[in-house]
Amino acid sequence: MNAREHQHTAVTITDPLAIRALAHKVRLDVIEELFAADASHTATALAHRFGLTPSAMSYHLRALEKWGYVVRAETGPDGRERHWKAAGDTLNVGGLAAASDLVSSALIDVTLNAAREKVVAALRQVDASADGGKPTLVVSTSQLLLTEAEGKELAAELEALVKRYGALHRAAPPQGLQRMHLTTVLTPDADPAAGAP
Repeated sequence: MNAREHQHTAVTITDPLAIRALAHKVRLDVIEELFAADASHTATALAHRFGLTPSAMSYHLRALEKWGYVVRAETGPDGRERHWKAAGDTLNVGGLAAASDLVSSALIDVTLNAAREKVVAALRQVDASADGGKPTLVVSTSQLLLTEAEGKELAAELEALVKRYGALHRAAPPQGLQRMHLTTVLTPDADPAAGAP
């Protein structure tokens, strides 16, 4: 793994066809891995992480590259295998106009379904554990009354908090580190009086 430079760029989905690149669950996992980590990975390392062959992972990485989600990084120290990294710092769904509703809806469905699968898998692991130990697991929903400015402030604070925890332990990982998954949805309440679009 090689540290990737902060590009301070956002990858924005604007083409409805781009959602096809996320049709496979492993692709969403890879995107999550690359956008969350400040590092690049080889296809072999990602294949091992997600239970695929290196050739199958290379196929998925090339598909993600085609739509601009990931880019090829510098070659590793041995010069034999190409590294891959996120194309930017964040991934956003661009524009909520009718043309991109399909992209927005499909990306939300895929993301929330992946989050559900991770929660269910964590609960099953607890049920199967001999000591009955409970992991750190938070599933909550809240309703807030916020001005637009407060909503933006909350979103910025959440992003800063996630970045702070994401940066911990990178230099010297302690024993007992555990991979955690966080899915956040902050959206205005739809006005029922406005009716369906």
